[in-house]
Amino acid sequence: MAYKGKYTVNDVSKYVGDPTKVIYRSLWERRFMVFCDTNDKIVKWASESIVVPYISPVDNRPHRYFVDFIVKYLDKDNKETVTLIEIKPKKQCKEPPKRKKKTRSYLREM
Repeated sequence: MAYKGKYTVNDVSKYVGDPTKVIYRSLWERRFMVFCDTNDKIVKWASESIVVPYISPVDNRPHRYFVDFIVKYLDKDNKETVTLIEIKPKKQCKEPPKRKKKTRSYLREM
């Protein structure tokens, strides 16, 4: 079951963007938002603020992909590091099984 809702940012000084329009599309995303909001090593963070344009191999048309998070944090040497983070369940991170016929659904999964 997928859960989604509106997240209330507690530390608005760390959030980049409009803190009143933060939504999560899964409980994993919400949990990560709480982590970003409460972790002292997180300097800045934003949700779905990076857009990646691409041409789909399925329909050969332009689309836009919204990366889940961008996070600026202090690493183990206290150096600021910026990372793009995508929240996915493990089963969506595996390659789909090879098929002889490359159907539309197979290409979408790839």
